[in-house]
Amino acid sequence: MKREAGFTLIEVLVAMTLMLIVVAAVLSTLSDATHATEAVSLMADTQQNLRAGMNYMVRDLMQAGNGIPQNGISIPNSGGGSPTSSMTRPGPFTPPATSFGTFPTTWTVLPAITPGYQTGPTTTTSGVPTDMVTILYADTSLVDSNGNWLNKYPIQGASGTAGCASTNPNPNPQGTISSAGSGSGATITVTFDSSCIVINNGNTGLQAGDLIMLQNNNTTGSLSMTASDASVDNTTAGNVCLMTISSINQAANSITFATNDAFKLNFSGQGYGTITNIQSPAGSGVYPVTTATRVWMITYYIDNSNPSRPQLMRQVNLSAPKAVGDEMEHLQVFYDILNAGSSPPTVTTEQENPTLAQLPYIRDAYILMYARSDDKYSLSKNYVRNNLETVVSIRGMDFYNEFNSTQNP
Repeated sequence: MKREAGFTLIEVLVAMTLMLIVVAAVLSTLSDATHATEAVSLMADTQQNLRAGMNYMVRDLMQAGNGIPQNGISIPNSGGGSPTSSMTRPGPFTPPATSFGTFPTTWTVLPAITPGYQTGPTTTTSGVPTDMVTILYADTSLVDSNGNWLNKYPIQGASGTAGCASTNPNPNPQGTISSAGSGSGATITVTFDSSCIVINNGNTGLQAGDLIMLQNNNTTGSLSMTASDASVDNTTAGNVCLMTISSINQAANSITFATNDAFKLNFSGQGYGTITNIQSPAGSGVYPVTTATRVWMITYYIDNSNPSRPQLMRQVNLSAPKAVGDEMEHLQVFYDILNAGSSPPTVTTEQENPTLAQLPYIRDAYILMYARSDDKYSLSKNYVRNNLETVVSIRGMDFYNEFNSTQNP
């Protein structure tokens, strides 16, 4: 009888065992690759959030102080040895309640950088309150169809040929600053010469709630292109006041400052730092050559109202804050500060909570951000965490020369 071809039971068992070993190895490799891909994806997610938030902060900090007086912008105050300021800024979120938005009542100016050391919320992982920072700088994005920006010309010139036509060698804007009413109920209207600046310029046009710096004495900051400027040294700012736009009249090319603005800048009843102080003489209703500059007030802070998903927020003036980084668990900001009057110049480094006297001399800002992934890592059941750190040299604040004026032999 002929023997049939086939495999013995032992051969089949050996083959199955080998196949299982190969399949197990392949599945293990595939699982490792899947986990590795997941880990890389989660890490990339944290890096994307960190970089997005960092890019915004770096861009704004680089411009801090640009186009505003070095010592800050005057705000309404009572004057005297212990002045009281009336300015406020409502906090951007509740809960939790924080001290954010309440500038010190003794301040008479708003500095280019207002540190907020540990004035933010404490997240579930930060362990300590997070930092905040408020940044001020002049806006240069408002350029009309003629290529003119808001503070290129004064509101009303002192001499020259009326208007700002391109063929006019001696521009003399014919805008006006007028007042209706008196005292705390007054309303100021600034009308711009439409041949010099058109304030309705799409998304970059002036809007209610914008901050406007009115400035005269021929010194309008380092970005000024005003033909009548005698100086571009913004350490001597002349007379300055800050006001909040209440309404816009595009047809009349004008803006209005009325009472009861959210910042409490308009008609505060204070004796100093108000629009009456930039008149000549003060309180006369007569204005010397005066320019208008839009100023951005930008605040960064951690919003922990949803503890499971803290966010880095960016708030411009009093507009609704917007998230610029998700899953941000901590924010810290340190500062390098030039020691005023030191010769050769010396710097105090990595100050967490500068004093008021140090604020005009901030030169560098160190930003530390800590973020986590949106989802937990399936292998460890924990979030993937990462951090990013950078230092910003602030262009809008005066740099210093760290070299001696004389050379050693």
